[in-house]
Amino acid sequence: MSPASDSPPASNPSWRYGVYLFPIPPLLLVVTYATVSLFTVAAQAESPLLAIGAFAATVLTGWVAYLIAAVVTVALAMDALALRDHPAWNPNPWLAAVLGVVHFGGAFLAVPYLLSVPGISYYVYRRRQSVGGDGNGGHGDEHGSVDSSGGEYST
Repeated sequence: MSPASDSPPASNPSWRYGVYLFPIPPLLLVVTYATVSLFTVAAQAESPLLAIGAFAATVLTGWVAYLIAAVVTVALAMDALALRDHPAWNPNPWLAAVLGVVHFGGAFLAVPYLLSVPGISYYVYRRRQSVGGDGNGGHGDEHGSVDSSGGEYST
């Protein structure tokens, strides 16, 4: 591998969109806990239709949380791999992969989210500061800017 100074600037890989999904599994976990409570109440009230609906919602939200957590795990590792030769920032792909696995573990137990959500939040923050979300290295705006002296819009 050549040093980052010899390689052309890396593009902004599309894996970031999978990483940006990281808040969804913890939110789905909260929804899953709510539907389990609803299922319990419905079972005690002997309301079979509500119990079946709550059970289906519990299973659905659980599986969607697993699926999205897996997408985040793969996207985080692949994004870090794609950015390893970026001149502005090169994250450690192994650390990103471990962080993704911890996040996937949070889909089964809530405790790993206490580590993975702040870690991935920091990763996304550093990525946006160094690489930028629009692919231009975190500098400027591709749609134009407002001149602060005269308030004119320039492209």
